[in-house]
Amino acid sequence: MSILEERYRRLLALYPAEHRARHGEEMLGVMLARAGRERRHPDPRDALDLVKGALLIRARHALGPGSGGSWRDALNVAAIVAPLHLLVLEMSTWAMALWVLDGTQPLFYAVTPLVFALPRLLIVWLALRGLRWAAAACAWTLVAASTTLSVVLLDMNAYPIAPLELAFYALPGVIVALLLTLVPDPAAGAELIGRRPLLRWTAVSVLTMNGVSILEHFLAPEYSLGSLALTTLVCMACGAASRTPVGRRAVALLVPLLLVVYGGVPWFGTPHDEWLPVLVQVLVGATAFVVARRGFRPYGSGTVSSPEPLA
Repeated sequence: MSILEERYRRLLALYPAEHRARHGEEMLGVMLARAGRERRHPDPRDALDLVKGALLIRARHALGPGSGGSWRDALNVAAIVAPLHLLVLEMSTWAMALWVLDGTQPLFYAVTPLVFALPRLLIVWLALRGLRWAAAACAWTLVAASTTLSVVLLDMNAYPIAPLELAFYALPGVIVALLLTLVPDPAAGAELIGRRPLLRWTAVSVLTMNGVSILEHFLAPEYSLGSLALTTLVCMACGAASRTPVGRRAVALLVPLLLVVYGGVPWFGTPHDEWLPVLVQVLVGATAFVVARRGFRPYGSGTVSSPEPLA
């Protein structure tokens, strides 16, 4: 295989597999014949046409009339993953009890995650049982109660909060409540993923985050290991989901929730992190995504070309 052919094949890899199987060799032959023997790099116009064509075909597959079933399944998956994700976040902070025990933090820091984990656990349980309307009602109630409680507590401590900041604080719960209200069957989303993989991911995430917090407390209090572990877990989950069309759509639907939870609000202040920890976090997250997308054990050995059902 010549260098030029190898480079054209890399561009053709942007197309869906079925399109490559049907038209790939013909397209490659035409471009190689037009390029001549001396050329080592693809013609810029050919490269641009290939990229544009791949984007158009993938957009047609993603948004065309035949994609309705995949989007419906993705909505069901997002509706069960979103409340489960917020539950995992609450359960992942239980190690804060160590800071309370040594007197560096007030009791409030240990009690709050437990208080909020209980209603989130109820929401997930109702959604898994197929009681969508009950789960949605609990989600909306939790949004109202947590927002009211935050306003009262902040007012008691004489800490002013802007309305926009309060809205973004409540937004993750609102997104979950909207999904449970509008999506037809979150329990079907759990079946698509598999209840055992869901339980496995939940257990691994909670144990990892609390374990990292314990290590951070006793061994490395000056380092923020929790954010690195959380980034790794989220990127692993997104990479595993991206093996399938439904999984990719579910990740796209969950992007607003992830941005609100992890991205913060840019105009409320600039981050004070040094560039090196941020760079390490980005590299570790990207590596975790690629490894999970290619397939790994114990979460599965599926690959992009031969994916598992969804998880």
